[in-house]
Amino acid sequence: MTYVERLRVPSWWWLVAALLVASVAMAILAYVPWQQGVVIVGLFGLAVAVVVFSYGHTAVSVVDGVLHVGRYTLEGRWIAGVEPLDRDESAHAMAAGANPRDFLVTRPYITDLVRIRLNDAADPHPHWLISSRRPQEFAAAVEAISVGSA
Repeated sequence: MTYVERLRVPSWWWLVAALLVASVAMAILAYVPWQQGVVIVGLFGLAVAVVVFSYGHTAVSVVDGVLHVGRYTLEGRWIAGVEPLDRDESAHAMAAGANPRDFLVTRPYITDLVRIRLNDAADPHPHWLISSRRPQEFAAAVEAISVGSA
């Protein structure tokens, strides 16, 4: 089973970023010569765009028996179990029920999580908590490669 998802930022984040750049542009252009101001605002706008794009460009995939979350990978043999969490369960897992040792790849604009339980005694993380817009599908794909399914 193959699963691929990008944890893209919502479109309104781009609007907020544009408004931030516009407000900074008004402040800068009011006090510095316009040539310098345009350069400063352009660089600032580019920096904001890179930050928003990179934050929302994280890929989550299950391909060829390996879970990929951004630059991190986890082979199926280290996965003991998988649990999709809905909005309320996710909120509990991130607050009152949080384990400070859990490995997190979460996004505030995605309300559902998938909890992946590890069976590697050498790993300091007992679970991975990963944001997903399709937690049932993601959990099924991870379950398919886990040792529990073999």
